[in-house]
Amino acid sequence: MINLAGPIALLFPGQGVQKPGMGRSLHDRYPAARRVFERAEVVLGMPVRRLCFEGPVEELNRTDVIQPCVMTVCWAAYEVWRESYGFEHVSVTAGHSLGEIASLAAAGSIPWETALLLVKERGRIMAQAAHEQAGGMIAIVGLDEAQVESIRQEASQQGKLWIANRNADVQFVLSGEIAAVQVAERLATEAGARRALILTIPLAAHTPLMEAAAAAFRKAVDRLPLKAPSIPILANASGEALRTVASLQEELRLQMLRQVDWARTMVSMRAMSVRTVVELGPGRVLASLAAKHIPGVDTWNAEELFIDFA
Repeated sequence: MINLAGPIALLFPGQGVQKPGMGRSLHDRYPAARRVFERAEVVLGMPVRRLCFEGPVEELNRTDVIQPCVMTVCWAAYEVWRESYGFEHVSVTAGHSLGEIASLAAAGSIPWETALLLVKERGRIMAQAAHEQAGGMIAIVGLDEAQVESIRQEASQQGKLWIANRNADVQFVLSGEIAAVQVAERLATEAGARRALILTIPLAAHTPLMEAAAAAFRKAVDRLPLKAPSIPILANASGEALRTVASLQEELRLQMLRQVDWARTMVSMRAMSVRTVVELGPGRVLASLAAKHIPGVDTWNAEELFIDFA
């Protein structure tokens, strides 16, 4: 077992990290992970292992499929973490968008099966929203906030567009109507962006266009048996620590409408003197962001910690 320095932050990724094969090595190697996949199939009534391990990618990329599948892989990694390392040095948790719900379960605010059902409902609601009002999202890397805001304003002449994610100083996601997203892609490329990628998410997540979906999701949130977290959860909207039931409820009720300000989450982790970041889920998107923006931090993802270096 690798010696990890505290304080430790446990992070959970969101939609967009999915790929066929995700979670398979954890499932095959660890009984704790295997139990999560088996239970998830019962709770969800979905062939989770087939979807996660084999795809096909077209099916896995469906919003109503991605969300519970990614949540399952995250929780399988979490259970392996819990058995392997425990919580002695874990000081904070956070999750990106969808991953925020996994972070609530990790902090003991909701049972994981309840979180899994909430994520399934979230995926269903968002898939329905995409069907009723198509939208799009574009990731822009390598331009600063002023440049991205200028692109947003110009592209907004073709349709409504917002900054949905501020993931880092030069990494943003714009979200809104498809015509505006397409114009933003061209403008970002012309402005010299390192990357301007329209995402495989067919809706305008984290914008006011999600109001109908957010209203449906609020009903599910209001039924949740929430408890105060055992460790602070960093909020997507503000990056600030959530410590009460009321603050968790407010965060979830507005989650679909508000910007994910992950850059602020990293500022908060810096302020908490986090020394180790562990990303529990597919890939290492959040770990890589932390490595670039938190000086001296040690970063790991589940594959590295439990497979490569186990």
